[in-house]
Amino acid sequence: MPGRLMASLQALGPIGQRWIDDLPGLLASLEAEWSISCGAPFDGGNAAYVAEALTSGGTAAVLKVALPAGIDGFTPFEQELETLLLAQGDPYVAVIRHDMERRSVLLERLGKPLASLGWSTTRQIEALTSTLARGWPPVATERLPTGAAKANWLAEFVTRAWGDLGHPCSAAAVERAVAYSAERAARFRPEAAVLVHGDGHAHNLLLAQDSENGACFRLTDPEGLVSEPAHDLGVVLRAWNQDLLAGDTAPLALSRCEEVASRSGVDPEAIWQWAFIERVSSGLLLLRLGHQEEAAAYLDVSDRLADVASPRA
Repeated sequence: MPGRLMASLQALGPIGQRWIDDLPGLLASLEAEWSISCGAPFDGGNAAYVAEALTSGGTAAVLKVALPAGIDGFTPFEQELETLLLAQGDPYVAVIRHDMERRSVLLERLGKPLASLGWSTTRQIEALTSTLARGWPPVATERLPTGAAKANWLAEFVTRAWGDLGHPCSAAAVERAVAYSAERAARFRPEAAVLVHGDGHAHNLLLAQDSENGACFRLTDPEGLVSEPAHDLGVVLRAWNQDLLAGDTAPLALSRCEEVASRSGVDPEAIWQWAFIERVSSGLLLLRLGHQEEAAAYLDVSDRLADVASPRA
């Protein structure tokens, strides 16, 4: 069982152990009913068992079996699946089969993740930004949670997790994240909302199988929200924290935000606010799951940026 997945299963306690015990039988039943054969699991996932699969016709695929619900901050399986079905493929991964009750989905097989290509941070941000922007169609707000609901949830989660974890970042960072969340919730406009991925990072962007030069990617593992484009772009910019810690943190973070805003035509202030909210909340979630070194980088950068004014359009 991949290490990061085991950390999540341990957080689930007895429910997680029971899921591990039942997994071989579940995989066998899916193999029989879907006429597939399962191979080795992929490393790196937090919220699902993901393995190689091959259909009876010889098509390479990926089988994903979501963990039981119960970990704060993980996207509900139903929400992720609804997003993929709404997107209907490009720029998202295509769905081949799915079973809501067994929390399982069979997906097209993609290539390497962006994170493994050795690209510069700037080039990775460009690839993420351009691919996400191809997947922003208007969508009815009743199909998925809204950006306003997510902002309100993040404010509550940050406040609660910060207390539960013994105040692992500054009070100023938490206060700024909560204030930004309130502003993004207040500024939500249903008529301007689009489908956003909500978790666009370099491990969730994979090369399409027909792409030889890295020009074509597909998005996987969406959270799936009805929100503003700035939300997706802020999620992108919450990452690469080691770069920010090694350099002049505030100017570099502001430069990245302004560059993404310029390329996308999206308000830089909104992007900055979502990036800050997502950086603080992600750091606290990672710490709760036991990923202490990774969490520390998120939270250290948050502390350095807590008093930095957001850029204006």
